[in-house]
Amino acid sequence: MLAMVGTLPFEEMELKAGETTFEGGNLKMGDFEVMPGLGTSAMVASACITCKALNLESPYFVTSGDIGDGKRSKELYQYVAAKLATLNPTVLTMHYIMPDIAGMTDILNSVRERRKEMTMIADAGAMYAAKATGLAQKIDIFTPDAGEMAYLADPKATHPAYVEHLLFELDPSEVITLIQKAYETGNAPKILLVKGAIDYIVEDGQVVDTIDEPSISAMEAIGGTGDSLTGILSALIYGGYEMVDACIKAARINRIAGKLAQPDPATSIVGIINKIPDALKEVKLCV
Repeated sequence: MLAMVGTLPFEEMELKAGETTFEGGNLKMGDFEVMPGLGTSAMVASACITCKALNLESPYFVTSGDIGDGKRSKELYQYVAAKLATLNPTVLTMHYIMPDIAGMTDILNSVRERRKEMTMIADAGAMYAAKATGLAQKIDIFTPDAGEMAYLADPKATHPAYVEHLLFELDPSEVITLIQKAYETGNAPKILLVKGAIDYIVEDGQVVDTIDEPSISAMEAIGGTGDSLTGILSALIYGGYEMVDACIKAARINRIAGKLAQPDPATSIVGIINKIPDALKEVKLCV
């Protein structure tokens, strides 16, 4: 099972969990339906369409509404910690969720016996929570953007808003330096997929590959393209690809999907997600 966890920006939406599909431009779980936008929904939609193209089971999605007070996020942490043994996922991906040290610790404790059999991926709030707990090395993959690397590299920061040096424009040499600092301080997992104009695939502190083609400048203005990359990556690992190989392939597929969508700044992330099956064909992962 590919299990995906993250909040949606709907006030007081109660916790929902179940197999989820992406059909007709919308995510569907039972009678719940939503059009993907930024964040968790874009990630899950991308995983759904990738799984379908690869003939894999649809993701199991656990979500709730949280607009910043953290109440529903706490419920997600509790649900996942309690249900992981029953769900028994081979891949667990956590995304937008309010950082909660106790909640993240509970989840990591609940999977302690199964860590060799399960890949854990953290993006956005889940990544912040793992770093804030000092347990980043217990996760397998982080998928930060270049700016979030400043947070991972700052040993004192408990949230990206509080980094010592907030860098809005990072050249490649600065990204490499931040990657090195994150590993030196123990605030990075075994593998990083750093998303940006150049995607960096990092294993144990060493950059093993970079992906910068195709380069579609309009994608920088489209919200959700980093989230779609995390969704593709999750599905590929669920499909049996080794972690570093999956990172490289996911970065290429996401960029090719963007190219095929022929985007402009007004293009929605759904337009790019819909091109993922064609991108998979272009890299010969499906027919």
